[in-house]
This record gives sequence, structure tokens and C-alpha cells, in this order.
Amino acid sequence: MIHLLIQANERVIVSHDWITAIFVLCLLILFLLKLFNAEKMKGYALSIFNRGFIEISAQEKKPFLGIFDLSFLFFSFLNISLSSYFLLNHGQGKWMFSFLEFSQVASYILVYILGRIIVENLLLNLFQITEQLSYFFISKRVYLCSISIGIFFLNLCCFYGFEKTKGDFMWIVLLSLGIAALFLVRFVIILIYNKNLILKELFYFILYLCAFEIVPLMVVLKLMI
Repeated sequence: MIHLLIQANERVIVSHDWITAIFVLCLLILFLLKLFNAEKMKGYALSIFNRGFIEISAQEKKPFLGIFDLSFLFFSFLNISLSSYFLLNHGQGKWMFSFLEFSQVASYILVYILGRIIVENLLLNLFQITEQLSYFFISKRVYLCSISIGIFFLNLCCFYGFEKTKGDFMWIVLLSLGIAALFLVRFVIILIYNKNLILKELFYFILYLCAFEIVPLMVVLKLMI
């Protein structure tokens, strides 16, 4: 009896149903966001092609993130966590998917994202931040949410579009290239739209990049691996 219970528990843990549940939750979040504020949803989704949306958001100078923004960040967190788990899982030579292992990866990413949000919001609200710097922080967050929609469809297509068997790596290659391309586009656009600020404060920008972007990310990757 105990042996049967252990086997049933293992089947639940390695079941792919939890991945489907995450995809359904992501779709539900997108639907509710569109229902709640269709115009803002469109602004987030097309922010890479519409600089004016971020300029308006920066001028509003809200002291805290609203429910809409937090919900979109949660959507981003789910998709980045899922894609990170897929890549790490494959990198470790595994082809089964465990919710427990995904939860560990997600917890590290959650700490990383929350830490950045808290630091950036403290800088925006406690100090005399210029409009240019406010635009920089907001653009980073909005573009992350924007590309997370692309990551969602990449995760969806790669996971269900290819057979998951040991030695089959085509889907993970496409996922890696797609995510790398999305983050590269985000990085280039942030540089282009904030070039005056970056060139003016190049030393502080490099310091910020190392202290709040590269080093924390390397720590998180080290912990996950």
C-alpha cells in the first residue's frame, strides 16, 4: 500500500499537468488584464514600438506599482521562471519535468525580480530622481513585461510543438535562440532610448549595471545550477 502511494506521488510530481496549469493561468492573467484595461494592455504589449506609452507612464510618477502593473510582472515572472527551468533542466541532461524543481528555480527568480523592483522604487521615491532616470527604470520594467508575452508564446509553442524525448534538443535550441533575441531587442532599445542619459552618466551606469544587473544575476544562476 505504501509502495503504491509513493509511486502515485512520484507520478504527480513528474506529471506535465502542472505546466499546462501555468499556461492556463498565464492566459487567464492576460484575459483579465485586457478586460480590466484594454488600452493599457495594448500599451504594454506594443511598448517596444511605442515610446510614447513609457513617456506618459514616467510623467505620472506613481509612488507605487498598481494592481495592473503587479499582475503583469507576475505574468512575466511565471514565464521567465518556466523558460529558465526548461533551459536548466535540459542543461542538466534531464527530460522529465518536476514541479518541485521548478519551484526552486522560480523562488530564486522571484527574489531577484522583487529585489530589483524594491531597489528601483526606493531610488525613484526616496531621492530626487530626474525624469530621464525615471523613464529609464520604467522602460526596463515595461519592456520586460512586453517581451514576456513573446516568451509565453515561445514556451507554449516549443513545449507543445515538439516531442519531449531524451536526446531531442531542437525545441530547446529554438527556445534559447528566441529568448536571447527578445532580451537582445530589449537591451538595444533601452540603450537607444536612454543614450543621452547613459553617455552623460556612463560611470554610474556601468556601476549600476554591475551592482544591480550582472552580479545579482550571476548569484541567482549560481544558486540555481
